[in-house]
Amino acid sequence: MQTALAKRLESDTTLAAALVSGGKARIHWTKVPQDSGLPYIRMQTISDPRPEHLGGYQGARQTRVQVDVFSSSYGQARALAEAVIAAVAESDEVGGIAFGRTKAEGPRDLGEDVSGVGFVHRLSLDLLTEHRLA
Repeated sequence: MQTALAKRLESDTTLAAALVSGGKARIHWTKVPQDSGLPYIRMQTISDPRPEHLGGYQGARQTRVQVDVFSSSYGQARALAEAVIAAVAESDEVGGIAFGRTKAEGPRDLGEDVSGVGFVHRLSLDLLTEHRLA
């Protein structure tokens, strides 16, 4: 699901225009490379329950993913956060994963001063992503 979700964001034209540099998208799971410039997105799984019924686990599940957008500009961070929400709002199939509608909570403003960089705007979203194998 992680790879498919990242590809889903990378395929969005608004996000790609701001986040693709040198052929690589600055969309990362958990660990951000030291040389990653601004802006970038960091994602991490917060919860991934596996619903079950009498016959075992269900195929569909709802995973909570925290998406943090980092930028030197509040306006750009806000626009990218809104682009993330728009990119995942509707159902889609990517990389063998069928995504249902994704619900978004946030963004929360968590910007901070970073030594040697200055103030970095960080907007944090929680995405409740419904998905199953296609």
